Amino acid sequence: MKKNVIAIATLLICSASAANAQSWLTTDADAAANKQKLSEINKPADSKVPPFYAEGLPSLTFSQAQYSDSWQDGSNSLGFRAAFLGSTVYTKDRIFFKNSLDMAYAKSKEGDATVYTKKEDRLNFNSSFGYEITPSLPLYWVAQVDLKTQFDKGVNADGETVSKFFAPGYIIASLGVRYQSDFGLSAMLSPLSGRFTVVSDTMYCKYVDTDMAADPRNFRAQVGAYAQISYDKNLNKYVGIKSTLELFSNYQQNPQNIDVDWITSANFNINSWLTIIFFNRIIYRDLDRYQVKVTDANGVESMVQKGPKVQWMESLNVGIAYKFATK
Repeated sequence: MKKNVIAIATLLICSASAANAQSWLTTDADAAANKQKLSEINKPADSKVPPFYAEGLPSLTFSQAQYSDSWQDGSNSLGFRAAFLGSTVYTKDRIFFKNSLDMAYAKSKEGDATVYTKKEDRLNFNSSFGYEITPSLPLYWVAQVDLKTQFDKGVNADGETVSKFFAPGYIIASLGVRYQSDFGLSAMLSPLSGRFTVVSDTMYCKYVDTDMAADPRNFRAQVGAYAQISYDKNLNKYVGIKSTLELFSNYQQNPQNIDVDWITSANFNINSWLTIIFFNRIIYRDLDRYQVKVTDANGVESMVQKGPKVQWMESLNVGIAYKFATK
């Protein structure tokens, strides 16, 4: 583990050194041209490069299916999804400060059900501060905080409440180096990061993971390496894509087992109001556990704990969305 830490730290130092070496080889004209490109980071292609830029995309979509009595294998359903995706960026000289907010909540009911079942519940906030390492390359020293939790309670297959707001909440604080291109792609590597798990009520610890179940508490800290690769781009006025892959290795326990959180969303704008929204999320956490209902040979049902496993969800929605941005 120590060798891995040393290797990653050496890589970062070499990257920074190489960046500075590159700056010695460039002419003043090249440096000025590169500086102009870097000043447009995280800005739309048609912007006048203002120091502050903000944009948002609120949306409200619906789904519905109705079957006649003669239709085979059909189940009536009704659902909705409300979401907001927004960000702010401030740049000045060699620094940038960016904040992004990603929220979504969806429910539906099927058949003769009288209550709605939660289908999606997400509250993600990310804040990062960066300082330019060299004018000749888009490399930055970055400090970043990422928060993930949910709004409403979650229920398992047995009807038990297993989660709620900040039960759990995941916070990752990291220091590292980020490569930020001018075409939407960025990559961050942090050899020293802290991941903090917050559980507002210890009764939910047994649903979080094995460590929290064995020793119920409101807070747990882990130290490890963190990497984030992101692509955020409006391909044209009709299509926008944002995909973020996050990887975390816990130095303290099984560092070879990498935790994964990969979120992808795509917006297909039919006009200024009507849109199609695709969302996909893949999660793998090494300490996660889940419960399934099993039936033994005598027909007795019981809940059995298993895990970890890859968790995956996908949704496709049509509805109203309106994008706004500062000029």
